[in-house]
Amino acid sequence: MGKLKAQLHCHTGQDPLDNIGYSEKQVIDRAARLGYDVLAISCHNVVIFNDDLMEYAEKKRILLIPAIEKTIERKHVLILNADVSAQQINTFEDLKKYRNQNPDCLVVAVHPFYPSTNSLMNKFEKNKELFDAVEYSWFHSKKINRFNKKAVKTAEKFNLPVIATGDTHLLRYLDSSFSMLEAEKNTPSIFDAIRKKKIKIVSHDLKLREMVSAYLEMEIRRLIKIMMPK
Repeated sequence: MGKLKAQLHCHTGQDPLDNIGYSEKQVIDRAARLGYDVLAISCHNVVIFNDDLMEYAEKKRILLIPAIEKTIERKHVLILNADVSAQQINTFEDLKKYRNQNPDCLVVAVHPFYPSTNSLMNKFEKNKELFDAVEYSWFHSKKINRFNKKAVKTAEKFNLPVIATGDTHLLRYLDSSFSMLEAEKNTPSIFDAIRKKKIKIVSHDLKLREMVSAYLEMEIRRLIKIMMPK
């Protein structure tokens, strides 16, 4: 049992929705340089995972966990240790069935109260039994952090653990928010540590100008992708 540095929410160049400027192997390289032990590539609506990526990560001493950030009833949900059948989840009833059929997965409420149409909001509480953990988002400053505070308060209300993630769309922010876990370096032990709240979250405050700059860059990249011919 040791301390593992884990980044459990990261997007890469094959993401079908967002315009990401780096590849899967580039984020693995960056994670290795930053001392990560565990990484989850969690693109929107598609599982990006194969033997080549797993072996590449292993050579860098990183455990790569397959994952997906799935849009469910227009809301975003992170599923860790997901397989390709998770791509077919469209409703919270589908998610319930998937969890029952795949008890070795872990479901996270991501940025649940941030002001976005894809945030869970009241659907979090309505479906609270489907979630194993709540995300503490990277996108905050000393003065602007009420959305994370509400997430933490709600997690405490329902006795759910909180994990910090980078929800990484810009590689320079990969290390902005992450979790330290007391676990062995395998998926069952990591998920057990999360469920038992053997977690230390690390999430650095951004300056307001950094938040504005990052937000604008991500939105401009997204618009460019929408306008690009397929």
